[in-house]
Amino acid sequence: MPIASPFELGPFAVDPAGRLTPRNPEAPPTFNVQWRGRIVRAFVHPDGDHGKLVLHTFLGRVPSTAANAQTTVRQLSFALVRGLVGGAPPGWQIGLRPDHQLLLRATSAIPLPITAVALVTEITAFLLTLSPYLDLLDETGIRGSAPAATEASD
Repeated sequence: MPIASPFELGPFAVDPAGRLTPRNPEAPPTFNVQWRGRIVRAFVHPDGDHGKLVLHTFLGRVPSTAANAQTTVRQLSFALVRGLVGGAPPGWQIGLRPDHQLLLRATSAIPLPITAVALVTEITAFLLTLSPYLDLLDETGIRGSAPAATEASD
């Protein structure tokens, strides 16, 4: 039985070519993926004729002195955070929250409508770019275990 198009699939409208467009600009589609112990939250925003993909994740928490008597680990962690903030790829913003959790917000332009394959490819490229940063954070003691990032998506 052929599928009538266009049709709606969750928060997306699907055109005859199978491409996705957010149905409601006021409530952008969101979904989560898990990568290396971190939850990455993805938002798809329409932006005129194009769109943007916004990805949030908690990278981990700077160790406290209470958990580790060695202040050098904490000092190294803060030095690493300063380096990450200054050397992040274009479109990435890294912030240190009051509870010493590192939050990454990455934004990239995407075409809309977009195929599911192209959307997954964008997210996969981000995750692969993120991997060496996670290696470094994990080695320093900043490990992911925080809940999904839920801050504003725009």
